Amino acid sequence: MARVIKRRKRVIKRRKLDSVSRDISGRKISRRKERVDFISSGCATLNLALSGRIDGGWARARVVNVVGDGSSGKTLLALEAAFWFFNNMIGRKTKVFPKPVKKIHIVFDNIEGVMDFPIEEMYGEDFVKAVEWKRSRTIEAMGSNTKKYLKLSRKKGVAVLYIVDSWDALEARAGLERIEDAMEKEDGAVKGSMNTEKQRYASQYFGHMSGEMEGCDFTLFIVSQVRTKIGVTFGKKTYRAGGKALDFYTHQVAWLREVEKLSKVRKGRKIVFGIRSEAKVERSKVAKPFRDAEFTILYDYGLDDIGACLRFLYGPKEKTIKWDGEKFKTRKQLIKYIEDNDKEDILRQEVQNEWDSVEDHFIAEIRKRKPRY
Repeated sequence: MARVIKRRKRVIKRRKLDSVSRDISGRKISRRKERVDFISSGCATLNLALSGRIDGGWARARVVNVVGDGSSGKTLLALEAAFWFFNNMIGRKTKVFPKPVKKIHIVFDNIEGVMDFPIEEMYGEDFVKAVEWKRSRTIEAMGSNTKKYLKLSRKKGVAVLYIVDSWDALEARAGLERIEDAMEKEDGAVKGSMNTEKQRYASQYFGHMSGEMEGCDFTLFIVSQVRTKIGVTFGKKTYRAGGKALDFYTHQVAWLREVEKLSKVRKGRKIVFGIRSEAKVERSKVAKPFRDAEFTILYDYGLDDIGACLRFLYGPKEKTIKWDGEKFKTRKQLIKYIEDNDKEDILRQEVQNEWDSVEDHFIAEIRKRKPRY
């Protein structure tokens, strides 16, 4: 455990990486004017899929949404974003937010009321104490709470990350009263509305919040569950609740799926120690959409950023890897070498370069076209 804790402390350090891209001829490509800052996902490859930048991630001061089924890593990604926010936001200055952050609020609105992660071991007692843990029973209560923290974010130097986990567990007050009333009766029948109050509230809520969030350092991170369409024979068979409001007002939407369970045999027993998941960015207003990334979750630890980077560069199969002038027969040896010698930045830069080499091929094709102005 001592080495794991050491590794996580290294991961959270703020890094300044080379942000200059080059096309296939080696010519520098100037970046567009920065209009959005980012909150790291905790994983370099996922940052690239979300924002095209190794130092990017979730869009800061926007509405972002992660969607997935059970055990795909939704809550873990929310915790990783909160952990980065906790360790890196104080004193942060960017072109988008030139005033340094002096105070942060991390709110984890745990609607489901369950938190099975050993978060003290994974992220430390200081992080757990810093997070403001809430449980809004209704969508109206959630709306009231987010409005309160939105007002705090209007103060200079105050940044807020508000996590809703999960959107599906929210119920309208009227619907909650109906089910509570029905459970008190013998027949148990739920009477009244078709349960449209939540959808109506959501439509008005997001419309209001989108205007109120302008100019505020307030990030709304929404976790959603995957649902399955019954009887569908063509097209997409899954969806997430929230109606058109979440479709329209979100700036990033990442869909997660579990790819495989990671296991090893010890003393004759097969033990699952983590999962490999895939994120597909199906909506993005801050970068190119429809990018994907794989990431690994290790139980009782969190995202394995180094492992994800090595898989991106060298594929899934175990093999001898030449890196930094050395040969490594296993990835376990290479990971230890990277950690012991503080080589994480070099590895991430290689991932950025590899990502850019693919993206720049398409940029070069566009640059061959006749200018439109």
